[in-house]
Amino acid sequence: MGNLLLSPNGSINTAEFMRAGLILIAISVLISLVGYLMPQSAKLLGYVSLVLIYPWAVIWIKRLRDGGKSGWMFLLYLLLYIVLMIVAFMILGGGEIFKFSMEAVKEGMGEAEMMAKTEMMSQALQIPMMVVGAFISLVMLYIGDKTIPKGVGEE
Repeated sequence: MGNLLLSPNGSINTAEFMRAGLILIAISVLISLVGYLMPQSAKLLGYVSLVLIYPWAVIWIKRLRDGGKSGWMFLLYLLLYIVLMIVAFMILGGGEIFKFSMEAVKEGMGEAEMMAKTEMMSQALQIPMMVVGAFISLVMLYIGDKTIPKGVGEE
């Protein structure tokens, strides 16, 4: 499993790509749930979740290379994921957080009060964003599987 998720060398067929992606999605959901249930650890877990970018890159690079594409195309899939997550955040209420922050600054609200309300609003978005993030990840995995040509011996 370590070679599958940690080494960009080698091959990965469609089944392994999907399995590795599902494992990474499950890990992300678990990190999000722990962060939600233990808010004091949320910031640390946020940094830990950034580490998951590497195994995602590894499986995408392997799959792209097996399909005869450049591994650098992973950046296009990453960019699409980021854009979709930003759009989802704004739709689910992230825009309200920004709007509140701007109004609070204009009104001269105290920093502690503004931070407390902003944190409360952000926490309310954690579970919906976790669900949407997992869904978008699944969609990206499916799109990747269908748009990247099959590797040698996968026909």
